[in-house]
Amino acid sequence: MEFYPTLLTLHIIFAGGWIFSALIDRPFKSYISAGDDPKAKEKLIGIYLVLTNKLGMAGAVGILLTGVLMVVLNPGYGFFEFTSNHWLVSKQILMLVILLIIFVFIIPASKALRKSVTENSGDLETNLKKIYKLNTIINILVGINFLFAITHRFFG
Repeated sequence: MEFYPTLLTLHIIFAGGWIFSALIDRPFKSYISAGDDPKAKEKLIGIYLVLTNKLGMAGAVGILLTGVLMVVLNPGYGFFEFTSNHWLVSKQILMLVILLIIFVFIIPASKALRKSVTENSGDLETNLKKIYKLNTIINILVGINFLFAITHRFFG
C-alpha cells in the first residue's frame, strides 16, 4: 500500500494528458478547416494525429495500468463489483468501451487518414470527418469518466 499514493499521482497525470488531448481537439479542428494551403493542411492533420493519438495512447495505457494496479492494491475496490463502488464499475465499463472504440475504430481510421494524406487521395475529407467524430465520442466518454472520478466522494 506504500506505492498507492504514487500510483494515484501517476493515474492523475495520465488523466491530465487525456484531458489535454480532449482540450486541444477543437482548436486543431478549427485550424485544419480554416487552412487554405493544402500542404499546411496536411502538416496540421499530421500534427493533429500525432498529438491526439500519442496523448490518447499514453493516457489510455497509463490509466489502464495504474487503474488496474490501484484496484489490485486497494482492498476496498474490485473489478466490476456491482454491490459497492458503483462509480468505479461505471468507470471500468466506460474504459472498456473507450478501448473498444480505440482498437476497433480509431486506429484503422487514423491509418486510413494517414494514407489519404500521403497519397493525396480524395478520401481526405471523409476520413478526416470520421476521425473527428470518433475523437469527439472518445472525448465525451473521457469527460464522463473524469466526472465519475472527481465526484464520487461527494455522492458516495
